[in-house]
Amino acid sequence: MFEGDCLRIINAINTKEPCHNLFGHIIEEIRSYTTPLLTCNFQHVRREGNKLAHALARRVVVSADTDVWVEELPADLDDVFNLDLAE
Repeated sequence: MFEGDCLRIINAINTKEPCHNLFGHIIEEIRSYTTPLLTCNFQHVRREGNKLAHALARRVVVSADTDVWVEELPADLDDVFNLDLAE
């Protein structure tokens, strides 16, 4: 089961028609990698369904710096992660 918060992308992957969008080549590559799998589902979840991914995406938009975390998340993201686990 793969989940994503971009309904447009999930719909494009789930459609059997060729994807002629700007990102169509990526959709086709995803389909090619998942074809051999016995079971593979792509499901849309609202961004509230994965608060950590949403917080990471917002961090990228706000900061042009490159951050690397090896052992621990930054404190602000660690809080989001722990709240996400609790739900």
